[in-house]
Amino acid sequence: MEEIEMKKWSLVLSLPIVLWATTAFAALVTYSSEAAWSAAVGSFVTESFNNAGLEPTTGVVTSAGQIDGDKWHDRVTLSGGESTTFRYLLGSMHGAGGDWDTSPLLEGQGLRITLNLTGGGTQFVGQIGPIDGFYGWTSDAAFDSFTIKAGNNAGVAETFELEHLMMAPTSGTVTPTVEPDGCEVRSRPS
Repeated sequence: MEEIEMKKWSLVLSLPIVLWATTAFAALVTYSSEAAWSAAVGSFVTESFNNAGLEPTTGVVTSAGQIDGDKWHDRVTLSGGESTTFRYLLGSMHGAGGDWDTSPLLEGQGLRITLNLTGGGTQFVGQIGPIDGFYGWTSDAAFDSFTIKAGNNAGVAETFELEHLMMAPTSGTVTPTVEPDGCEVRSRPS
């Protein structure tokens, strides 16, 4: 009887370790150079945020953001819990980046960026701001989208702009190529 109880306790005590050990973590690399990021990811698609609307490959769920003057203009706060999530609609990604500016209305709380991993789970990328330039990342684990929330800097909010959002599809993801005559050709990246 004592041996059975001991085995039960061993199982109960080892379960958190097993669960922790099976949690997937993505290995991330962050970049402040667009050229270095571009070289690391190879091919990517660009969301230009022109006033005609989003590219057909870009999805977004936002609390307050909008396209304004060929930029994504947004505001997030810790107290309000606002967020914006960008998604590549044709599959998963292994990298993303863009030109970020957290100073349209002075510097604020900063931005926290989190990946929503393919198959479940999340991975924190980092907090940015103050920033007025390129910031991007690559991940060895595929992700479906990434979410932007307010960071932990002093202030009551973070108003930011994002230009030229670049998303790097994972290998085998179908990406559209728009031909000059307006026909769409779908191809797989090499």
